[in-house]
Amino acid sequence: MLFALEPLEAVQQNVENGIRVLEDPQYENGSRKQEQQELLWEIMQQTYDFKEFSRKVLGSHWYKFSTRQRNEFVKVFSEFLGKFYLGKLQDRYNGQKINFLSQQMISSSRALVEIEVSWKKLKIPLTLRVTNRSGQWKVYDLSALGINAVSNYRAQFKSILRKETPKQIIARLKKKVAELDGKS
Repeated sequence: MLFALEPLEAVQQNVENGIRVLEDPQYENGSRKQEQQELLWEIMQQTYDFKEFSRKVLGSHWYKFSTRQRNEFVKVFSEFLGKFYLGKLQDRYNGQKINFLSQQMISSSRALVEIEVSWKKLKIPLTLRVTNRSGQWKVYDLSALGINAVSNYRAQFKSILRKETPKQIIARLKKKVAELDGKS
């Protein structure tokens, strides 16, 4: 790539790619839902920095995980997030419009991207925190209606980590992924 994309452009490109897959008429028949989800998962992996998200979610607990456990946590947690949220997106997407509003550079490798989703006559503002990894802007956190994804998951994991080891947390996530696979 000759010129790197700006944060807002990178987010917009990935979101528009996802919308094209969601609106593709070949997936209207539910029998191709899994195939559509696999394409959406590829786009999601290009859009999100799951390692940074996981690190921020675990906070200081990140250092209680061995390197192997960190890698496994990132892999399994991202699978959980993908299966959980992509399934919901497939079921609920109905042509909502997205306006890409602005970007604010925080540093040379961090930015805030503001977008707005129009849903049932409401305009819902979203703030995406993005980071530049190897020349690509990726989302590592988002906030909507005062709810922050990292903070929300951090509170849940903090409570669980008081009682469970990293190994148990990973096993718990694997079970959740298996349950979501069973629903597909």
